[in-house]
Amino acid sequence: HTATCSSAKTGLKAMAVVSVSRMNMAPMGGRTRSARRCAWLFLGVAVLLSLAREHSQAFAAGPVGTLFSQMRNAGLVAKQSGDVLSSMKNPVRTVSDTISAFYKEYPQPPVLPMYRSFLVDLMTNTHLTIVDARFKYDAVFALGAVTYYNGLMGSYDKLTGGIGASEKIFNAFCKALDMDPAQVTADAEAVRAYAKATPPGTILTHMEGTPAAPDKRIADAFSGIGSSLYGTSFSIGLFTVMEGCGVDVNKENVEEWTKALKVTSSKATGDLDTYKQNKNKLRMAEEMIREIEIREKKKLAERLETKAKALAAKAAEKAAAAAAM
Repeated sequence: HTATCSSAKTGLKAMAVVSVSRMNMAPMGGRTRSARRCAWLFLGVAVLLSLAREHSQAFAAGPVGTLFSQMRNAGLVAKQSGDVLSSMKNPVRTVSDTISAFYKEYPQPPVLPMYRSFLVDLMTNTHLTIVDARFKYDAVFALGAVTYYNGLMGSYDKLTGGIGASEKIFNAFCKALDMDPAQVTADAEAVRAYAKATPPGTILTHMEGTPAAPDKRIADAFSGIGSSLYGTSFSIGLFTVMEGCGVDVNKENVEEWTKALKVTSSKATGDLDTYKQNKNKLRMAEEMIREIEIREKKKLAERLETKAKALAAKAAEKAAAAAAM
């Protein structure tokens, strides 16, 4: 870099000496002196521009210049990558997307507060199961989802005083999860009917595939669960099948049935503890609801009795007044 700058300086000085010496050989008039000053000014500017150019080239070729160039290129690549990423859409739906979809399907009337948290929790857990790449829908999963939902929302219509509210909520629940409520209900009823009509030993052989269950939906559920995601809804579906055919749902029996399905028993036994706790909570909630209904009916009867007595007294007063006239 130093050698290059020195060469540039030497060449420009030589040009300046030649130009000045030619000017010195000319007559010394006013115009000549003015021209000489302009020449010196021109040469000075040329020297500065040349040196600036040499420094700029040396800076760009040096390590610092290379670093700045890399940073600029990296910034451009990052910006382009950011533009591409911002234009891409996440193919996996979020829990927030599912909950928003539910409220679009069921905007009014609002879900009762005491049920809302349970419903959102069920929706969240089911969503996380469905978006898992290992998940595969089957009829036993459908039975578990319906059983779990009915257990939570079984008394909903009694509290709201309406007919069909829980069914409308279930339809919105399924659609928010990209499931067909009619198919889920039909598949669940098919498995429930199969469990009631089939002895436990036969169901175990169907689970092992020797032979397969006569209903293809059930056979596919039994054969496919070993290679797909085993979730809570499938566990509840399995427990419902066991209850339907008269098998006591305990740890030992659950381990035997999951072995026939070729799935790990630890997940099912863990779900069993939660299932029993939830059943106890639901039983207590139903008892509380019955007590509330009894109290409300008693209060209503008392109000009606009081109103009837008031009307009777008023009628008696009118009768007495009429007799006095």
